[in-house]
Amino acid sequence: MAKVLLVLPSIMSDENDGIVTKTTASFLPPLGLATIASVLRTNGHEVAIIDGVAEQMPLPQIVERAKQFDIIGVSAMTAHAKRALELIRMLKAETDKPILAGGVHATTMPHEFLEDGTDYVVIGEGELTMLDLTNALEADTPKEKFVEIEGICFMLDGKIVRTPKRPLIENLDDIPLPARDLLPMHKYSATIARTTRQPSHMLLASRGCPGVCSFCVHKLFGKHVRYNSPERIIEEFLLLVNEYGAKDVAIFDDNFAANKEMVAKVCNKLIELDLDLTWSIESRVDNVDRPTLELLKKAGCTFIAYGVESGSQRILDKMCKQVTLEQIRETIKTTNEVGIKTRGYLILGHLDESIEEMRQTIEFAKSLDLSVASFTLFVPLPGTLDYKRAHKFGTFDPDYYKKDLLLEYNMPKFPVYVPKGMTAKELLAIHREAYNKVYLRPKYIFKKLLEIRNIHDFMALVKGGLTVLNNFFRR
Repeated sequence: MAKVLLVLPSIMSDENDGIVTKTTASFLPPLGLATIASVLRTNGHEVAIIDGVAEQMPLPQIVERAKQFDIIGVSAMTAHAKRALELIRMLKAETDKPILAGGVHATTMPHEFLEDGTDYVVIGEGELTMLDLTNALEADTPKEKFVEIEGICFMLDGKIVRTPKRPLIENLDDIPLPARDLLPMHKYSATIARTTRQPSHMLLASRGCPGVCSFCVHKLFGKHVRYNSPERIIEEFLLLVNEYGAKDVAIFDDNFAANKEMVAKVCNKLIELDLDLTWSIESRVDNVDRPTLELLKKAGCTFIAYGVESGSQRILDKMCKQVTLEQIRETIKTTNEVGIKTRGYLILGHLDESIEEMRQTIEFAKSLDLSVASFTLFVPLPGTLDYKRAHKFGTFDPDYYKKDLLLEYNMPKFPVYVPKGMTAKELLAIHREAYNKVYLRPKYIFKKLLEIRNIHDFMALVKGGLTVLNNFFRR
């Protein structure tokens, strides 16, 4: 039995003065680490998780605790890559324990982690690879034998070795439920824009996405969509309700609604159970139809977040979204008619996007009658098509993630990328204009006032309003 510590590196509250992240953002558990922990524990290993963000644990304290374990695994996403690399360097300097890194950023840029002291990088899905690595390390297997472990990258005789890709896990039900008991579950919540019912907890019902969006990283879970069974999804719903008191559940994977048969079975079972529960999903606009939306509504789904992205068809095509403005308009119109609240994720400043096209996006968002419009400035992520071609169309530093933490996506202080013919100041100004034009309209304010049903709705409106006003006066 090995003692394994899995770590989400810390972001301390005094580092983060982002308007959204401090007031209205979701605060979500690292379910990837919890699922890996569950697999390791099921196979006889002792596991602990440190969520450095939720627990507000400084890096030196994480390092001290790590000394008690045999193996240390660090999760890395692009937004916090700088912090993950800092932690790895500290661990390497102060311990002799094997250090493993995984997650979407480590999968995309494994050489950077190996250069900073990581012993093994997990490429892609982590559960079975982490189990194989843990078993091999516990058995004191010679390093040259690690070439037999699929899905890893490591240094051998001064050279980087990348082993064959590990096949994706086809039956997600084979993976045990995430080890939420190892997480501070009382600290997590969904954004008030999504629900005012707390506790609100999240689950993932599928992996993979068949989309080819130019701004998305597909290397972790691939393009082949795999689903948990309806029975397993319901089991997780009930766990969140019975063990953690959930009044709301947020399903955060991209393609839940695409499998109509699975959606119908989950919805019908939730209707039968008649739980005191609301829930929400994310979806592409081409994944739903009116019968599906009506069934979702009947089963308690109160909110759907859609990837709208742009109000310019040229930009949508450049993003490889494979949808039209009319499809977006019709899907959101139908969702509103059914009685489910809508959120639109929108991007400003994509590649060679003009100010005129950004204003088209703002006007399009206004016309859609969204419950929530989230405008983010375009960030080219490593491993995407946009990262490869961004320098052709604008100004950005490809090593940006090594120099700064990206703590605020919706109302950032600086743009990572600026299209040609535009300054950073102009881009920030039009971003602020987007929020002001959508949220400070009398029509929108009046609509939100009419939606108030209780003190929680009122407080959510106040917090949301203060967020927008703070953004208005900040820059």
